[in-house]
Amino acid sequence: MKKLPALLLVFCLLYTAGNVFAQGRNMSSLQALRAGVVSNGSKFVRINARDFFAKQPSLSAAQFKTPDAIRQSLLAHGVQESLRMSEQYRTNLQKFLEIKKEMDIFLGYQKLEPQAVCSAEINERWMHANKAFLALQEMERIVGARDPGVHMGKLYMERVMATLRPTYTGCLLGGDKENLPGKFRSANSFDSAKFLLKDPDGTSLTMKNTARGSEGFVQAQKMAAQLPAMTIAVLNDDPEILEWTRNWAAQGFLGKGSRVAVFDSLSKLMDWVKDVKYDLILMDYVLEDGISVFMIDRIRMAGDTSTVILVNSALMDNEVPAEELYEHGADGFISSIGFRPDNGGARIANALFNYMHHHGREALTPHTAR
Repeated sequence: MKKLPALLLVFCLLYTAGNVFAQGRNMSSLQALRAGVVSNGSKFVRINARDFFAKQPSLSAAQFKTPDAIRQSLLAHGVQESLRMSEQYRTNLQKFLEIKKEMDIFLGYQKLEPQAVCSAEINERWMHANKAFLALQEMERIVGARDPGVHMGKLYMERVMATLRPTYTGCLLGGDKENLPGKFRSANSFDSAKFLLKDPDGTSLTMKNTARGSEGFVQAQKMAAQLPAMTIAVLNDDPEILEWTRNWAAQGFLGKGSRVAVFDSLSKLMDWVKDVKYDLILMDYVLEDGISVFMIDRIRMAGDTSTVILVNSALMDNEVPAEELYEHGADGFISSIGFRPDNGGARIANALFNYMHHHGREALTPHTAR
């Protein structure tokens, strides 16, 4: 009988130790989850807020014009119009400052105590930051691009959005799956020659003569004849290039029977891609209302992994941030060096044919019935 209390005491000690161990194990799991070092840790991101604050432009509310100053400067347009535009300016300024305050708090905490944040939250914050960027654009339409406050505000938001860097994965706890196929996230599968759409013999398109009547031009015409009919969106803020594109499409350089829609801003294209599935999107690298990689992020995060997205810019091969664009979800790059009304279509036809050579004919028409 005397042994019973001793046994009970041992049992109680073991029970208590078990609870402590379980709690410790649970806390360790929570800490691991918070730190993003669990097995699916890639679904968490670290925000380099310290780098952001080291490089962010100096910006304060005092750098912006007041709505009253805007109203006074617009009186020549009439009292009612000046009131309307100054009120529009006031609304957008307030929206920008509110979002900036939220971002400053979030990034400030990340600087003091860096934590791995679920990518779903980062994506949401990036979209929120984009609203501030759009508010600045509305203000710019009223005061002009040279306004110091608006200019510094846009630089600030570009830094915020670059720091947040949207990802393609969902929150671990939400059980979401990655939206992008593995090729966009695997550095091992990146192929510079394929991404730069070089000819099968390794020749760079930037060095190719495609002037009208040249051997390269004639060859591109033959390549264009083999392209399938596609549904194509072209994004560029240069109206002259958009007009050239219409002519190239009419000549069959973008595939005989292809339907081509042109857009002069990221926001306009984004409105359309919500409802229209394009086989191919050709987009300029830098536009007035943003950088194309953010547009690619949004398309891929929306779940469209099959549309072919080719980025276009007047960069030499060694200047192209090819691997970074690839990781964002771009499929290839077309250099516009030497683009003219008479040869640009041939260059694009050559690039599209090379893409088809590398990936197959059906890769160019993921949404169009064949």
